[in-house]
Amino acid sequence: MSDYARWRDEFAGAMDERLYPIAHLDALLVSMRAQAWFGDGAAIVTELSEYPGGARVIHGLVAAGELNEITETLIPKAEEWARSIGCVLAIIESRPGWARALRSSGYENHQIMLRKELR
Repeated sequence: MSDYARWRDEFAGAMDERLYPIAHLDALLVSMRAQAWFGDGAAIVTELSEYPGGARVIHGLVAAGELNEITETLIPKAEEWARSIGCVLAIIESRPGWARALRSSGYENHQIMLRKELR
């Protein structure tokens, strides 16, 4: 968990704490319901999901650090592992910039999430 501790504050800053407080990510990793992938200058966290139709999917939860290392090293490593355990899709729900950054890796828009603050 020392590698995770290095990235924890950046992960917290990337997430909306009202939806996903950092304690939730901590618990997912401690319980091994999520996987952390570390490089020299970046890190990502993923989780597996199984859908009612039987599809097993790797879901990118959060990333921090150098964009090139995330897109060229860590995501491909997570995808390779996911294929090896029978995953048929990789899903990333995030900011629009990730759609541009991952387009050349074969990711495409599937759905969008619209959000409105209710105050």
